[in-house]
Amino acid sequence: MIGVIFAAGIGSRLKPFTDFHPKALAEVGGVPIVVRVARKLLDAGAGRLIINLHHFPEQIVDCISRQDFADKVTFSDESELLLDTGGGLAKIQRELLRDNTEPVVVHNADILTDFSLTDMLGQHLDWNADATILSDPSRNSSRHFLFDAGNRLKGWENTAKGIVKPETLNPDGLKAAAFGGVHILSSSTLKAIAEMPADIPFSITDWYIEHCDKINIQGYTPAEHYMWHDIGTPEKLAAANAAIRGL
Repeated sequence: MIGVIFAAGIGSRLKPFTDFHPKALAEVGGVPIVVRVARKLLDAGAGRLIINLHHFPEQIVDCISRQDFADKVTFSDESELLLDTGGGLAKIQRELLRDNTEPVVVHNADILTDFSLTDMLGQHLDWNADATILSDPSRNSSRHFLFDAGNRLKGWENTAKGIVKPETLNPDGLKAAAFGGVHILSSSTLKAIAEMPADIPFSITDWYIEHCDKINIQGYTPAEHYMWHDIGTPEKLAAANAAIRGL
């Protein structure tokens, strides 16, 4: 498998830290979160890592260059234009993964979690899924994916704004689950994403919703309790650090 880390975000909610640093270098337990995510992917069997960059990219490059796994990392530079999650994956596929046939595990750099990526990958392969999304039906969120009884993605809903996508979808009877910032894509799915126009920012969430009736996108919820923290605000970063200290 190949690991992709989304580290290009500006992190406006994490100011003042992100006025001078990329969000991916925020420390949890004294370790930059991007390093924690990289080690998690490598421990799960990733033979190669790709990290996308935009905000203070040189700081992330410098940090990774000092790690013992630096030789396994390639960077995807979005310094000139932030491409969003879908556009970033399309760029990575076109420029770095054209001949790839392995599944790709995508992990947001601002997510601290300890569930087994190996188990998730095994389920992805057993399902013969085109994409598998970490989903949490118990986490309170106004924005969530909608899955049928077989955990296949059917759409998305924002309950705070009364928005359902696709617009023709009836959410009654569907299971709502929040996205956990980790997903696995088959090589064929990445190739399809790369067919989008080059250098046009777009969301992978929107792409999933537009294609879920054509390809097999599954929701995955770990069987065992697991830690999950979004470190995107000072308060959430503090909570993640408290959780690490408690281990």
